[in-house]
Amino acid sequence: MACASASRPARLFSEIEVTSGDGQLSRYQFPFGLLGEDQTNSALPQQLALSRVRRGRQVGLITDAFVLETFMHAVVSGIQADTRLSAGADTIEFRPTSQLRALNLGEDAPIRYLSAEQSNSSVVIGGAMVLKMIRRVNGGIHPELEMGAYLTQAGYANISPLLGSVSRVDAEGTPHLLMIAQGYLSNQGDAWEWTQNNLERAIRDAMDTARSEQEQHFNALVELTDFAGLLGQRLGEMHQALALPTEDPAFRSRVSTAEDAQAWTRSVSAQVERALQLLEQRRGDLDEASAALVDDLLGRRQALLEHVAKLCQQAVGGLIMRVHGDLHLGQVLVVQGDAYLIDFEGEPARPLEERRGMYSPYKDVSGVLRSFDYAAAMAVRNAQSVDVSEQADAVRESVGERYLQQAQQAFIEAYGLATASLPHAWEDTDGERAALELFSLEKAAYEIAYEAENRPSWLAVPLHGLFGLLSTKGESQ
Repeated sequence: MACASASRPARLFSEIEVTSGDGQLSRYQFPFGLLGEDQTNSALPQQLALSRVRRGRQVGLITDAFVLETFMHAVVSGIQADTRLSAGADTIEFRPTSQLRALNLGEDAPIRYLSAEQSNSSVVIGGAMVLKMIRRVNGGIHPELEMGAYLTQAGYANISPLLGSVSRVDAEGTPHLLMIAQGYLSNQGDAWEWTQNNLERAIRDAMDTARSEQEQHFNALVELTDFAGLLGQRLGEMHQALALPTEDPAFRSRVSTAEDAQAWTRSVSAQVERALQLLEQRRGDLDEASAALVDDLLGRRQALLEHVAKLCQQAVGGLIMRVHGDLHLGQVLVVQGDAYLIDFEGEPARPLEERRGMYSPYKDVSGVLRSFDYAAAMAVRNAQSVDVSEQADAVRESVGERYLQQAQQAFIEAYGLATASLPHAWEDTDGERAALELFSLEKAAYEIAYEAENRPSWLAVPLHGLFGLLSTKGESQ
């Protein structure tokens, strides 16, 4: 469908329906804009142009309106004015928050486009707002909008505050989020990029024999460890905010039960079975040491599944609540050395209701811990050095191992302190440890399946992670 975004018909909201080979219908947002012949000196709108058109004497290009500054300014004005536009039986609703009104963004506010987005598109307006266009449109309450509104209202400071939104509301009253406006955070990059830069520096420093060990340690690893602890604290504070008593059923936490344990057993066991199957298929692509780990795991398949079932039982009594759901270092911004959590959208390929589900907070914790593992592996593989000697390789491995051990420990300790008052009601004295291990196993199994199907050269990373989780608990004996 399409509707005029303002009185001028040159800017249109539109959604394109796509039917896949299996008959599944998807909708994608592609707003159309007219780029006049006298405006074709702009490179990006020309690159995204669909066709040349003529309207009377006017000649121009039909392009993605998102890259037209006039369109973006019109959207901001619409949000500020709390505008409603008729679109046949549907309505386009522009909704502001009180925080947006305080920004006083003018019609000529400068616009800067961001290139990091893949599934969505984002632009910075006036150095104060990020306006994100949701490319894949789904009917229902969108988790990023919902979580942003809830955490902003709760006063949780370490996110981008919600400023407004644009939604299409259909005739049945179902919202379809089109755009979300959030506060812009001037940052040092996401935590994944920031961590990689610091790990590369740590490796270079460790190879520099002219530097003292104390200088090397101060320059990189302490900074990385301190940030990991701060991230654990910020995540814990967010979980505390999400666990507060509320009348909102979408955020009302509860204690897990035996029925949850049964559901976890089925779900995690299925993921582990799938991971083992793929490891068996990919064994020949692995190095000798990794292939030996595969053989070890395959030989203990039944014991591993029994271990999963035991963990599920031990984890009963832990909280079930709203969480980030897709947390890793790439979903964290480094802002003046502090950690800010972003992108609460969840996995775009999953249904909205699943992304809005209730989970154990250790789903988020395990996501970060596994991301540390990947960061260490990436740094070792990508270390920029002309020295390819065995000694240099040993230094890289040593720095990666030290970072991983120190970051994980600092993160867990800080998270534990920040969440000491969370109302878990563990039925087993080992419940907390079991929950952490269970959801870390689940994450590692998911990663194995992903890498086996998409990036087999990285399969060894989650394989070693899975084996390490088991061996530390005596399961490798």
